[in-house]
Amino acid sequence: MNNISQITLSAILALTASGTFAADKVRVGYLAEPAHGLHFIAREKGFFAEEGIDADLFQFNTTAEGCAAVRAKKLDVGTFGTAAPLLFIARGVDFTVFGGMMIGGQAIIVKPENAGKFRNLANFKGARVGLGKLSTGDVIFRGALKKAGVDPYKDLKIIEFGGQGAVVEAVRKGAVDAGIVFSPHFSLAKKNYGLVVSNYIADFQPAYTCCRLIANTKDLKAKREIYKRYLIAEIRAYRFYRENQEETVKIFAGSFKLDPGIVRADTYTDHTFDSNPDPLRKGTVDFWNTMNEIGYLPENRVDISRHIDTSIYREALDEVLKRWPDDPVYREMDAFFKANN
Repeated sequence: MNNISQITLSAILALTASGTFAADKVRVGYLAEPAHGLHFIAREKGFFAEEGIDADLFQFNTTAEGCAAVRAKKLDVGTFGTAAPLLFIARGVDFTVFGGMMIGGQAIIVKPENAGKFRNLANFKGARVGLGKLSTGDVIFRGALKKAGVDPYKDLKIIEFGGQGAVVEAVRKGAVDAGIVFSPHFSLAKKNYGLVVSNYIADFQPAYTCCRLIANTKDLKAKREIYKRYLIAEIRAYRFYRENQEETVKIFAGSFKLDPGIVRADTYTDHTFDSNPDPLRKGTVDFWNTMNEIGYLPENRVDISRHIDTSIYREALDEVLKRWPDDPVYREMDAFFKANN
């Protein structure tokens, strides 16, 4: 059976399993960053449609707003960092992490004259640092400061802003000495305002987990087959992202209204993100532990492992491997899953 026939048959089987030949609606929330572009590849290349998924994509400005929308059942899937979902879970919200979207992808921006100074974490004592509320980079940065002997709550002033653009503007105007932003904002800050990157957050913790795929636990259990087919489409989108750089840049640039050069630099060069759908259970647990260690979470008795479900992704990846057993990207994803979950 050739690939086209195999894809068509798999789509029919998926639709039949769902009990209807009408595609299942999935409402997906995301942030305006290229690392969330797998959603758009899956839509543009027809992977969602082939898996019987009708995806509606909704952009949010902050992780807190996005998580609130998932909690209110306005979204079926949320792509809103790691810090925000885990904080919601610590506060008693029944979210489950079932996949991923982004590894890495944040940086600290400063004026050129401060670049050398702030490469040393000890020099952040007395500094003013701006960042978006509940940002992933915030947690990794505070953890790194603590390890370097700098109290992240007493030795410097961390100021939260409502959006990434506001952080960039604060650095540009000197309202803060440094700012933590995610892609593409550090590249835009360099291009538009002459700001520079003093540190990539991955310098403090390589391959740290960033945006996770979350859902309300009850919804995930009730619609398991739909979420599995959604993940199959995302896995297929990841392969496309790995194998088709020029078209991926075009899709990302068009979807996020960005200059292709910025997208290419942030997506396919050093110190960039990996737009990977793997759940990263080990990394998510490590992130939870860091949040606890730095006092980021309220006191709680939550067992975070009960809020991470890797089985749906495993089943989705197994289905993809069954269809394309010799594909090197899918085999690599299998090995990556086994190492990180």
